[in-house]
Amino acid sequence: MGAESRTQRNSSQEEQECNIASGKTGRWSLLIITILLLAMMASASGQNPAQNPAQTSNPHATENADQIASILGISELVERARSMRARDPCGATATIEELSTRQDILETTVAASLEVDGVLAELDNERAHLSELNAALQARRDRGVNLANLANLVTGTGVGIVGNSLQFSNATANAGNIFAVSSGVASAGLSLLGIHLQHGPRRTIGRIPNMLAPLFDRQAALNSYYPQEVLQYLRSVPPAEGPDSGSRLDQLMGEWRRLGRLGPAGSAKTGQKVTRLTSSLDTKTRLSIDDLSDRVAMLGDVTGRVGLMKRDLAELMMSIRAKKGCVPQGN
Repeated sequence: MGAESRTQRNSSQEEQECNIASGKTGRWSLLIITILLLAMMASASGQNPAQNPAQTSNPHATENADQIASILGISELVERARSMRARDPCGATATIEELSTRQDILETTVAASLEVDGVLAELDNERAHLSELNAALQARRDRGVNLANLANLVTGTGVGIVGNSLQFSNATANAGNIFAVSSGVASAGLSLLGIHLQHGPRRTIGRIPNMLAPLFDRQAALNSYYPQEVLQYLRSVPPAEGPDSGSRLDQLMGEWRRLGRLGPAGSAKTGQKVTRLTSSLDTKTRLSIDDLSDRVAMLGDVTGRVGLMKRDLAELMMSIRAKKGCVPQGN
């Protein structure tokens, strides 16, 4: 019995040692697998942006940055900042010369960005005034059209019924014929009046900016001006497009002609339309609802093109901040 008991204790002890060894092996295996997975995830997050740069940045960012630097007259400063940044090792402290150069670039870029904000504010201000005026004219038009329809209903049905009832008697047949003819004539006249009222009333716009005037070489009023840098940006060709595509302003003009907002260049009709699109403080030029709608839409198009200048300013600052060969933190 004593020998059997010792044998059982030895077997139980060996089994426990095997279980402990097996548990340690399993924990080590799990730890190794976890470390390998973390290493694979870190490698993937660090390599994907470098392997697919087109998915994380604008492929024409450098061209846009170079063009905006040329417009602002700081191309030499930008090239100097880039060369100094590329010459220094990754993580090196910036020198006094580099900080001074970057400060000059920053001041010019911030000033240009604020000028763009001012232009966008003036464009939004004019659009808001025109939208209110357009809504008022549309309300007057709808009221006039409703009254014409109501009058047409009365003359077309009420007077017509009276004329038909008078025709039942020979004594009043002639009077009935007169009422029927009058009803038809009145209905036709009111229908033509309703068609005319569909165009809506016309009125002057009063004290409203005319931000389209400088783009058409017309007289600007009420702070409706573009800084030289913004005008040069609009009159330059986008870097990603060929010279045949025209400047940003030429592309806008072509789009407005395709949509029928402008007529052929040089025609008298186009000149009259431009006068209405650029009027301000003018008591003689009266605009219709269609004129106001075209003007609001064109101001929106200009707002979009001018707003892209802020994108290019941001790309300019990113181009001098980035360090070639250094992986940004967080990737």
